[in-house]
Amino acid sequence: MTGTPIPESPHPMLIHLPTQDSQSLTLRGQLLDRALRAHLQRRGDILLPCVPCQTGPQAVADTATLAALPPRPHAPQVASLGLGLPHALQYGPATLLLTQPLSAALETFGGPSAWETAGTLPLVLQGYARALLTDRADVAASVGFAPWLPLALADGFPVDAPNPTSDTRILILDHGAPTGQAEVLRRALQALGLPLLSITHDSAPTDTAPSADLHLHLGYGADRPVAGLSPTDSLLSGAYTLILPAPGHGAGKALRALCAARSYGDLASSLSELETRARAMLDRLTAIHAAGTGTGTGQNTGQNMDQNPERARFAVANAGARAEALKRFDAVLDAPLPTAEAA
Repeated sequence: MTGTPIPESPHPMLIHLPTQDSQSLTLRGQLLDRALRAHLQRRGDILLPCVPCQTGPQAVADTATLAALPPRPHAPQVASLGLGLPHALQYGPATLLLTQPLSAALETFGGPSAWETAGTLPLVLQGYARALLTDRADVAASVGFAPWLPLALADGFPVDAPNPTSDTRILILDHGAPTGQAEVLRRALQALGLPLLSITHDSAPTDTAPSADLHLHLGYGADRPVAGLSPTDSLLSGAYTLILPAPGHGAGKALRALCAARSYGDLASSLSELETRARAMLDRLTAIHAAGTGTGTGQNTGQNMDQNPERARFAVANAGARAEALKRFDAVLDAPLPTAEAA
């Protein structure tokens, strides 16, 4: 196989990328994948040209062979955004960046017979020094597949939610709410005649990221799968945000602090309260749009939304919180590999 020029220092990293349409990702995985690629590029890491994700028995065999090779002296730090890229292991142990549970990555990589060859799959993972998970809920679905593989949690990685540039839009994000709750809310708000989109944690990828003025999060919990965007993503993107935690789950101290510091975000204690407050927020948005257009129809333009005084008021704070989140991710990614620490 052809070699890749090695940087003189461990930083920047070599980042191996699969094609974006070859990982069987959910919408959440796709949004994280895009955000990670953009951030790694800004860091100055070397993003290698995308190659098709190799899957099936031959890919497993090729990767297992590379995983068994000893590390090369003075090799660069290498990271692989997902499994299925044997070249990521050509210099020795690599960091595995996961935008989905390890179990899902292994099943995609191994093909339909992945679980029949379960004894072989751990050999593939021997080439990885650690795995970084970007969603807390993915940890539970990752443990046990390779007990020696350290799992590092780098949650809170910010995913940008674009602002809409046309009519006022509503986004319902169902993170696992009780059965029927999201449908009840959808029917109630659909009567307003505004564009409305519902997303679940297993929603399929889309060509463009979902955009909306109002984000309504149902069934959220810090250790539950995320439906597309997390409440923190919504808040830091400046979207008007209401959150109804899942029964038995709290919002968490950090999320409560974000809501308390922003006039456009808050928690609700019941579905009826969330609906009532959502209608009030839509009235506020309509008034803001009308002030910019001279009408009261709820129509807006990208220029009008940029002039939203509430959004502008918190722009600096949101940029700062996003930067802090990226710093925390960088600290996890740049930490010495476990093998280096042991040495």
